[in-house]
Amino acid sequence: MSRSSFAGPRRGVSRRELMHGAFATAAAGMLAHNRTSAATGASLKTDPFQLLGVASGDPLPDGVVLWCRLALDLDDGKRWGLSDEAYRVAWEIRDLERSGRHVTASGIAIASADKGYAVHVETKGLKPSTRYAYRFTLGNFSAEGQTLTAPSTGTTPDKLRFAFCSCAEYEFAFPYAYEMMARDEPDFIVHLGDYIYEAVYDQFYRFDAPAPARRLGCENLSEGQKRARFLKYDRTAKVKTLSQFRRRYAEYKSDPRLQYAHRSCPFIVTWDDHEVENDYASDFSEVREAEDFVQTRIAAYRAYFENMPVRLSTLPVVAERRQLYRAFDFGKLLRLNMLDERQYRSDQACAAGLRGNARSLSLGECPEIEAMIGADGKAREMLGKEQSLWLERQLATSKATWNVLAQGVMMAAIDSRADCNFKEPKSETTIWTDGWGGYTVARQRVVDLMEKYRARNPVVLSGDVHSHFVTRVLKDWKDQNSACVAPEFTCTAISSFLRNLEPWAGPGGGNERTIVDLDCRHHGYTLCEVTSETFDVAAKRITPNALAPDIGAVKAETSYIYRVTAGDPEPHKI
Repeated sequence: MSRSSFAGPRRGVSRRELMHGAFATAAAGMLAHNRTSAATGASLKTDPFQLLGVASGDPLPDGVVLWCRLALDLDDGKRWGLSDEAYRVAWEIRDLERSGRHVTASGIAIASADKGYAVHVETKGLKPSTRYAYRFTLGNFSAEGQTLTAPSTGTTPDKLRFAFCSCAEYEFAFPYAYEMMARDEPDFIVHLGDYIYEAVYDQFYRFDAPAPARRLGCENLSEGQKRARFLKYDRTAKVKTLSQFRRRYAEYKSDPRLQYAHRSCPFIVTWDDHEVENDYASDFSEVREAEDFVQTRIAAYRAYFENMPVRLSTLPVVAERRQLYRAFDFGKLLRLNMLDERQYRSDQACAAGLRGNARSLSLGECPEIEAMIGADGKAREMLGKEQSLWLERQLATSKATWNVLAQGVMMAAIDSRADCNFKEPKSETTIWTDGWGGYTVARQRVVDLMEKYRARNPVVLSGDVHSHFVTRVLKDWKDQNSACVAPEFTCTAISSFLRNLEPWAGPGGGNERTIVDLDCRHHGYTLCEVTSETFDVAAKRITPNALAPDIGAVKAETSYIYRVTAGDPEPHKI
């Protein structure tokens, strides 16, 4: 595949052309039993779909999840401007690759107040590798989208194209990357977390304080930039209640660029920390004295599953937790393992004080980083035992050429001794304790798994750090001459704060072979094209920046493209 293959959408009829008119002559009637006294929406005077849009997700060869959430007024934190307790929402799905007015599947779903008026429809009986249009209808209003099923289990697609992204803080910049990646027409989009932020922008960054002195090469990439736009609701503190989390999702989902991406193709999602709280770990809050954190986490998780197009029927609920890790097969070409690195992890190493779990610490300052057992006497876990065993089964049983591990935080062993937050670079290996580097024993277990099943071509996808990275996951994290077990590709932020990470890759940074390339100066996303022989990854940047209020002023360009060849874990620039 040549470099130009990432230049734009595929040839042929575009999705927008397929969508145009797909429902123009559709039959209006849909039959369903009246299973409830839920309202039909006939009295609605305002479109209940317009505010939040529609979405699809979790594609399988025979079905996808269709999602919508009704809302009219975000000031109303209980009924969201809707007068009835529940509504009968009609849905239908049709094959875009088949002519005529044939409705492939249809039915009625109930949108109720106790679930935030969210609807999850798990369609079945669809054809593999087929593009479908879908529609939700309530009263005189409807909303449409399109989606794509996964390839048949026993086949090997010629090519698979997908995008991945993370970190979409609402106020700092505009999320143009959502629309740009949808314009690239991926088969699906992988979201690696920080879909929302639990606090407002001003609580993360203070611009009323004097700018700190910066050493050479550490200029501030966002000097003087306060925000591109404002959140309207819950600006005084972190969101904590179910109603507040529902409203926060609604504000984010009201963005037209995010709506465009969701209605264009299916999403496959996992979370990181900001869906609950910055740097939280399982039941451990960032704020040590917080007594209500577990209830906050429960509310946050509930709102997440209400608002994401995920296949709830396959995700078991255990106590106050719902499993999120799961796998998707795209024929025999690729297995996508979506990991959960927040819900089961141990507390960060050497956590101290009443505020802030995560810190940059040297190994000398914090021996617990390398400990198998933490200060609490428990094993220091990242994925937890059950998820770790599940991951080994996924790698052991996979028939796919490529086996992707997709999760929130960077896995490669990054030494941050040269970080710009330090007045001078440190002389000793320094670790950011919230990432995989703060859990070295747990990470080594995953590295050893990838080494054991190396013939299955493991590839790691990550987010969190608001920068594009190409890194090597080394067999021995302390040895820069160690063999590369797997390549890792990290995506920059959709719209979150940018900072200068270039010294990490500079001379004396301790990452001579770990870091292959980076672009920390732009917002954007990452686009992948996969064949049986190659796994190509393009880092896409939004230029000139994502701060302009007009999408006509920005475009997506390529920062770099790297190729991994089956049988060789080394990433090569092309």
